Amino acid sequence: MARLWLFDFDGTLVDSEKAIKTCYLKVAQELIPSRCDFIEKMVIGPTLEESSRMILTNKNLHLLDIFKKRFIKLYDEKIVLETQQYPDVHKTLNTLHQQGDQLCIITNKRSHPTYKLVNYYNWENLFSWIACMDDYPSAKNKSDLIKLKNINKNQFDYIFLVGDTLGDGVCSQEIGVNFIMAKYGYGNNQKWNEIQIFKKINNFKELLLV
Repeated sequence: MARLWLFDFDGTLVDSEKAIKTCYLKVAQELIPSRCDFIEKMVIGPTLEESSRMILTNKNLHLLDIFKKRFIKLYDEKIVLETQQYPDVHKTLNTLHQQGDQLCIITNKRSHPTYKLVNYYNWENLFSWIACMDDYPSAKNKSDLIKLKNINKNQFDYIFLVGDTLGDGVCSQEIGVNFIMAKYGYGNNQKWNEIQIFKKINNFKELLLV
């Protein structure tokens, strides 16, 4: 049985919320402190560009470039390796890989911190490919990223997209694959009524039961 797993990164494989929000808050405190309350409540998942625009609002878009540059410097150089794996992720990924499943990462996260974490966790040999939004300038969303990878669906008996936010669910429907919702991630309070969910998991090792 050939299976392909498409994994979101933040909120699915790693718990990056604290590290990312720490950086957003530090930059906002310098540039636009009035938006710190918004940052505390925001959902982690969109790209840096999208999140920065939401934080700044149209009123403060003149700060966009400097906001992103300061975030990147702080996050990439100092904070990113504070990101924790979710429980049982390493063991479960290894088990899936050893049984012959193909594993891939599809993420809005920038490529530099993504690969930095993948190497830090010694995951580089587990994934057939990793697709990050900034590596594909023509892609507008995760659906575009996956289409650019030209996956031959006929090679697989099952294809699963595992993610935690509404955007992951929308992506799964647009590309026509089974969606597994990571309930332990960041999107529980989003509106899921229009998303067809194949399975909900409370922890990562439940994927071994799929």
